[in-house]
Amino acid sequence: MADGVRIFPPARLREVARAIFAAAGCPAAEAEAIAEHLVDANLAGHDSHGVIRVLPYVRALARGVVFAGREPEVVRQEPALAVLDARNGFGQTAANAALDRACSIAETMGAATVLVRRAGHVGRLGAYAERAAAKGFATIILCNAPRPGGGVIAPWGGRERRLGASPIAMGMPRPPDPPFLLDFSTSYYAVGKLRVARNRGELLPEAAVLAADGTLSRDPNAYFGPPEGAMIPFGGHKGYALNVFTDLLAGLLSGGGADYPPPGTDEQGGNNLLIHAISVEAATGGPGAAGLAEAIAAYAAWVTSATPLDPARPVLLPGEPEARARRERAAGIALDPRTVAQIAEAAALVGLGDPGL
Repeated sequence: MADGVRIFPPARLREVARAIFAAAGCPAAEAEAIAEHLVDANLAGHDSHGVIRVLPYVRALARGVVFAGREPEVVRQEPALAVLDARNGFGQTAANAALDRACSIAETMGAATVLVRRAGHVGRLGAYAERAAAKGFATIILCNAPRPGGGVIAPWGGRERRLGASPIAMGMPRPPDPPFLLDFSTSYYAVGKLRVARNRGELLPEAAVLAADGTLSRDPNAYFGPPEGAMIPFGGHKGYALNVFTDLLAGLLSGGGADYPPPGTDEQGGNNLLIHAISVEAATGGPGAAGLAEAIAAYAAWVTSATPLDPARPVLLPGEPEARARRERAAGIALDPRTVAQIAEAAALVGLGDPGL
């Protein structure tokens, strides 16, 4: 284990995060939801979207970029389409409400699309696909991320930042097993993973940062600068094209925009969403759900029967790494000293004493 890294019970981290957001002015239910979401991201193995976000969220509150206690407003409601304005409220509040609305409409209509504009950072996008799957709905979720200080990704063939990280998530129920889950940033790495590597003093596994001079680097500091660099899109021109469509469908179609003015900063930005939910029951005609479950089980068995290239690493299906991480981390979550210090700083900013981590 790296120097200074300590293990914390998940319940303790939830308690500390909940207290911080409550002291920052969030209603009790909102503070609980944010804390639960962040710690669950750590449990799922995505430290980039876990409690490392506590300090950026508190700073965003202090700057007036995000506001506590704001429920999204309905701008437009059609039979199978809704547009919500989050009014710069917390992203977890807005995204949970939007996901639940999409599922509620899809329960009647079979499928539904909900667009959300002007939300705070929604956190780990896959959490909402999991939430829908638990209700019996398949989902496609697109998210763009206009930031107060500019973009994070260089367009394919370019050097400077022009685009957001713009993640995409998809989910499919797979009872009784955890759902199929796709959750990835259209940047080569999520910016949060660069923050984790920077906090730990580690290099990135692969060179995915364009330094200011245009050379590729594994050093996360080459991204943050000064002078600032840029992230490259995953998958070359294909990831770049997917990124553009998150801006078109989640940002521009929702009315939230896709503005990434320079210069770039390390500030916490906001999100716009497109959530499309499909009722598995409606799609299969109700009784057909049992047949679908059998087909999914057979499909999963066929895919994972492939001989692994590395015997120590069996073939996994999308969503299984998160399920495995939850089992492994249930007893404790590892935090580096810098992240622990940042949580203490957040507590101090909202008038709490040392959280005792």
